[in-house]
Amino acid sequence: MLMQRTIKVVERDGFLRRSFPCTTVAEFGRGLFRPGDPSRLFDPAGKEQPVQVDVVRTWEDGSVRTAAITLPVTLPARGEGACRFEYGDGATPAARLRNPVVVRASGEPIEAQQGPVTCRVRRQGFNLVDQVVFNDRAFLRPGSRGAVLVLKDGQELSPEGEARVTVETQGPWSARLRAEGAYPGGYGFVTALTFVSGKSWFLAEHEVVSGDVAQVASVVVEADFNLPAGPLSTAFGARRRADGNSTSWVVVTDGVLTVDAATVGAWSETGSVRHEVGPDGRFRAIFPFEARPCAIYFHYLLCPPDDVNNTPAAAMAADPECRVILM
Repeated sequence: MLMQRTIKVVERDGFLRRSFPCTTVAEFGRGLFRPGDPSRLFDPAGKEQPVQVDVVRTWEDGSVRTAAITLPVTLPARGEGACRFEYGDGATPAARLRNPVVVRASGEPIEAQQGPVTCRVRRQGFNLVDQVVFNDRAFLRPGSRGAVLVLKDGQELSPEGEARVTVETQGPWSARLRAEGAYPGGYGFVTALTFVSGKSWFLAEHEVVSGDVAQVASVVVEADFNLPAGPLSTAFGARRRADGNSTSWVVVTDGVLTVDAATVGAWSETGSVRHEVGPDGRFRAIFPFEARPCAIYFHYLLCPPDDVNNTPAAAMAADPECRVILM
């Protein structure tokens, strides 16, 4: 039997969206939808689009109880629409994604291929993403420390040993890696890295999950941008999203290549995230320690920025709202 759900999509933050990957969660009754069953999605214009379904929980009989549905959102600024998700008999999909995200995890480093962009993740000496290559342009100098733990006594701790990296989702729209590792002194961490099809950005969410966190002052995310064409120009911005969450960003360019970085949860009553960029491209995002993940996006462009106040960094840190409506 062919069944369907309506997924309402809303853009509240004033950004034009074109095939912006967005994930929502849907619940299914026992026995109605099984892993591997066909499904398809139609956008607000009635056109079929590729869809990604990842099983989150199952019923005792193995059928899907909860699934994460990732779909492309195309909306005008402050627009809204309704997508139709069909599943079951007769829902054979016909749409195919031109550049699905691909994860190659058998070797070292792990590679996430996002169309023309390749991100490399090291297990040994884990530092979030060690290298980003876009059309043969290397945007990072490898070997940065990644997420550094700064204690109240001034000690700086880098991840030690080898991180255990699990591929949680493999596309076609979105791939997510989960890295588990340790700092010296008994501190453990979990990092989620999300890569999306055809986009030149990724999201890192880093959380300290064990150890004497009362001694932690901040988490500092470091990167070493490879922008060699000339003196660097840097601009900063901040805004509050429509949902009330705060975001801040930095744009760094040498006039030829550009890197945007954007943080979510950029300020609160306890402090604010600070971005620092050196003249050589060394970057630091300093997160005052809180009991929640540090979330940061990095975006790489083969051009100088057009408008620092409407940078893609601000848009990527503000997801459209997706809500499943029961039918």
